[in-house]
Amino acid sequence: MNQYKLERYEGAYAILVEESEFKNELSVLKERLISFVKPGDYVEIEFDAIGNLKHVAIIPKCNKMEKA
Repeated sequence: MNQYKLERYEGAYAILVEESEFKNELSVLKERLISFVKPGDYVEIEFDAIGNLKHVAIIPKCNKMEKA
């Protein structure tokens, strides 16, 4: 699974920043995340074979702090 931070919502998209040394940005449709993810949250995302969101889970803040 890939880990991202929801940076912001911009128009119809959610802008995610990859939690790696590269800090790549990823845009996904806002409607996929807006019901349960807010800016500043960390999420794990699993993609299917063609790049669609297969699974999204919020990483609890205590787990994120432990990894730091």
